[in-house]
Amino acid sequence: MQIVTFFIRVFKHYGVDIILAVVFMYIAFAYVYEQSALLSAIARKVALASAGLVYYYITRVFKVGFIEWEDPYDKIYSIVLLLYIGLVFALG
Repeated sequence: MQIVTFFIRVFKHYGVDIILAVVFMYIAFAYVYEQSALLSAIARKVALASAGLVYYYITRVFKVGFIEWEDPYDKIYSIVLLLYIGLVFALG
């Protein structure tokens, strides 16, 4: 039952990210040797960011458990996720 709850929470919070990761991974693989290298690079970065967020959430749940975010913590969490996405796009 905990596994079902876990997957429901993952898809509830990161359903769009999972869909984006799958779609843009497909686009990245489809255009990897085509003339549209820019589209491929953007697709890879979006897929990396989306997959990274899902990986981060899953590892955080395994290490820390489920967290109910209070008012000051959700702002800090949002800023950290924003910095993560920024780093993936800047250095990826």
